[in-house]
Amino acid sequence: MNRQMQGPTGKNLKKTSVRVRLFIIGITLVGLILACNSPNEGQPESADRDAVGTAVQQTLIAGTVSAEQTRVAALQNPPEDQQPPDQQELPTATFTPEISETPSQTPSPTLTWTPEVPVVQVSENTNCRIGPGKVYELIGALLVGEQTEIVAKDPSETYWYVRNPDQGGYCWLWGYYATTSGNTASLPVFTPPPTPTFTPSPTPEPSFVVNYHHFDQCGLVWHIVFSITNNGGLIFQSVTTTTTDTDTGETVNYTKDAFDEWDTCILQSTANDLTPGESGFTTSESLSNNPAGHTIDATIKLCSENGLGGTCVTKNISFVP
Repeated sequence: MNRQMQGPTGKNLKKTSVRVRLFIIGITLVGLILACNSPNEGQPESADRDAVGTAVQQTLIAGTVSAEQTRVAALQNPPEDQQPPDQQELPTATFTPEISETPSQTPSPTLTWTPEVPVVQVSENTNCRIGPGKVYELIGALLVGEQTEIVAKDPSETYWYVRNPDQGGYCWLWGYYATTSGNTASLPVFTPPPTPTFTPSPTPEPSFVVNYHHFDQCGLVWHIVFSITNNGGLIFQSVTTTTTDTDTGETVNYTKDAFDEWDTCILQSTANDLTPGESGFTTSESLSNNPAGHTIDATIKLCSENGLGGTCVTKNISFVP
């Protein structure tokens, strides 16, 4: 690139210098020829010619010097548009940093694994039944930390029909504590089985058998002891007796949340209740007269709860000790 720009300028200057030199040489030769051909008629003319020649030479020399100086000056200071590129003043490059905002990174979406088969877990241990509700039989349970496959749902979507986590088959799981994974929207809707109709078991009839057992004396008082057998379906937990000596007209009452056996002022045994089929004892309150040979009427009441509460049964007996 530099050689191509310097080439035309250098050639032009060289051509100009050659032309000037040829022009000066030509003028000098013309002057010499004229001087040689002029007649020498007198000294004055010779002197004039010498003066003219001298002036011409000086003029030619001055022109040559001026032309040379012009050429040198042109070589040293060429026009700006003809300066070689390596001598031209290059523009100073100014670096201006370009500040661009750092684009905010968009977080990559979190990939959540969705199982192909819907499953369920629970936050609290949950029973699994043959139908959606407490009225149905309990056949399993899903515990915290376990999971099982969801097969269907009920119309209200409050129960899930799942694989029984405890045994083969399926059961209904309450969805209150449940967390599902997978596509449950496409699950089939199952109609729950009919609500079971329970025939309540007949309430067992309370019953007992009571008999006079014996009487004993404790100091100046007497007690009558009764034997009792629970032949009903309830457990008895309390008892009361009302004993009347029809010969003396004395009536005494006794109540206890237990069944005690006494013999000559000594407690022989006690039972907190009488279960079905079990036998025990109870007694009367103290009588002030010896009941031997007297007609005694007694009313004995047994109840299923303490304090004569619950279901109670009463029996009446008469006897002569």
